[in-house]
Amino acid sequence: MRDIGIITKLSDPQALKATAKLAKWLHKQGCKVTITKETAKDAKIAKKIASPADQDKLPHNRDLVVVIGGDGTFIAACRSVGTTKTPLLGINMGRLGFLTEVTKDSMLETMAEVLTGRYQIEKRMLLAVRIQRKNKEILKHLVLNDAVIHKGALARMLEYHVAIDNQFVFSSRADGLIISSPTGSTAYSLSAGGPIIHPTLNTILIVPICPHTLTNRPIAVPGDGIISVTLSAESSIDQRLTLDGQTGFPLREGDKLLIKQSKHHLRVLHADNRNYYSVLREKLRWGEQVGSKTN
Repeated sequence: MRDIGIITKLSDPQALKATAKLAKWLHKQGCKVTITKETAKDAKIAKKIASPADQDKLPHNRDLVVVIGGDGTFIAACRSVGTTKTPLLGINMGRLGFLTEVTKDSMLETMAEVLTGRYQIEKRMLLAVRIQRKNKEILKHLVLNDAVIHKGALARMLEYHVAIDNQFVFSSRADGLIISSPTGSTAYSLSAGGPIIHPTLNTILIVPICPHTLTNRPIAVPGDGIISVTLSAESSIDQRLTLDGQTGFPLREGDKLLIKQSKHHLRVLHADNRNYYSVLREKLRWGEQVGSKTN
């Protein structure tokens, strides 16, 4: 790990400060450091410390990309990494941070371990999402967390039909539907009542959002299947598809979404002593006492 890129949340002054600190430290360790052009300008990092590059090109041919910010910054970095095999390491700048696990206080300690080869690399499932409209493919996209079908401004329900490998599963009227990877199980899916899935499991979650029929419950299905969601022709309200909470696309009645596991994976780098269950305990505050004792 000698050629390292850094992607930063530009709107966070603390993230810019941490980037400058890490870039200078890596430079002293003899590493080649690359940052985005915007970060170089906003954090005032000299070219002798770190070379500037476009964010979409930054991950290519790097040993590692460090993401400094939150989970949203991490997901944006994932899009930049695309189908390359460059691993990502997330530094959390203060919020929940399931993807950006490393605290800012332990940043340099963790990087010191990484440079000496003490780390783990974990493969995370990516979902390949396609939209077919009148038998024509109009969208193709990779997502790390989830694909969400939801309504627009009107408080009316969507109607959709779900099939897996051409086998009908159910129809539902609901506020929407979440198709989630194991990584995304701790994101929107969790808020909608879905289970937590270990990120290495080969499964995909289907989670209705506020279904009209309360027996429509979240379901985990094999990760090697093809999930098909067809919007009812009677559902003429404003409908949208949101990918990883960051990219939106308008939908029409009769559109079909095809979602399956991608042949590509995201490689996530962790500290060698990292334990997934301790991350869950910390982030979800398991075991903390609720309220206060009274006499």
